[in-house]
Amino acid sequence: MADETTRAQRGAETFEKVVGRPIHPASSPFTEAAQNFVFAEVWSRPGLDLRSRRWITLACVCAARAPMAIKTYMQAALDSGDITVEELREFILQFGVFQGFPKAAEAELILSEILRERAGK
Repeated sequence: MADETTRAQRGAETFEKVVGRPIHPASSPFTEAAQNFVFAEVWSRPGLDLRSRRWITLACVCAARAPMAIKTYMQAALDSGDITVEELREFILQFGVFQGFPKAAEAELILSEILRERAGK
């Protein structure tokens, strides 16, 4: 059990580092898997830095058209200082060329929403 506790703690710590807020306690098999596998095992692996993992994740969630995840990971990237607004705008253009302008337009709208919220509008 100590191993599972350590894994859950590593997942919670990595989630907070990546997303910028504490993780909700695992309350289902899905949320437990997210904490104990996605964050404890994948995001915390050596081999890629956090910034690289952010870019890969943004490409994937934008390709999947997952608005909640797009917003979460864009906000986290900006909050961390790993990625700038200008870089996100360039990412969206590059993404649009390879994944399609409709998907890129969704990402652009989400970024605009984030920026409006941050400006207090």
